[in-house]
Amino acid sequence: MAGFDPGRYAEVMDWPLRDLFLGFIERLRDQVRRNYEVEMLIWATLAPHQKRQKKPPDLPALLRG
Repeated sequence: MAGFDPGRYAEVMDWPLRDLFLGFIERLRDQVRRNYEVEMLIWATLAPHQKRQKKPPDLPALLRG
């Protein structure tokens, strides 16, 4: 949760576990969202040029809720 800033390590270690877990989930959602956006861009770019049409990528479960 401190990112790559060693100066924030002591601050983050004082956080309650709940806040750490919620922050971790937010960071994970951001990464999953970015990955999904890239997959959609690739699909949207290639779909019109393919003979056999593929379905767009499914929305990850982490982003549904």
